[in-house]
Amino acid sequence: MQIKNARSALLSNYEVFRLLEESQATQKRLQKADPTITYPEHLRTVQFELTEYLKETPCSTQTTEQIANFLNQMSPYNLTKAERLMLLNLRPKDLVGVYLVIEECEERFNEEELEAMLNIIVTTLPRDDDDEMEEDGGEEEVEEEE
Repeated sequence: MQIKNARSALLSNYEVFRLLEESQATQKRLQKADPTITYPEHLRTVQFELTEYLKETPCSTQTTEQIANFLNQMSPYNLTKAERLMLLNLRPKDLVGVYLVIEECEERFNEEELEAMLNIIVTTLPRDDDDEMEEDGGEEEVEEEE
């Protein structure tokens, strides 16, 4: 992946994840070829920590085909780039999540349109944690802080 213009677009978590993986693979390949090449330890730490974080998010299971399909199906809804990006990154599972992402949601969309958007999200961007939720009976544990 190559960034052509650093200020021309927003990057999804998927794109950042893939860019980090490619960058780390290139660094390892260059270090094998020339062991004298070193990279700053802080850079390696940030790359590692961010990669590990992104592995735990929905972007780790996305594909470019899924993203293209999602964006094509969401195009009739006149969402901003930021809203599409947030829906792509967060993959909300319910209408509450959609309401939190879309600004002035009640004024811009009716209930049927929101249900259709949620259906697009669920069908085009399947989540790995859906299987875990079904195994747990659909309930998440909530820890209370004292």
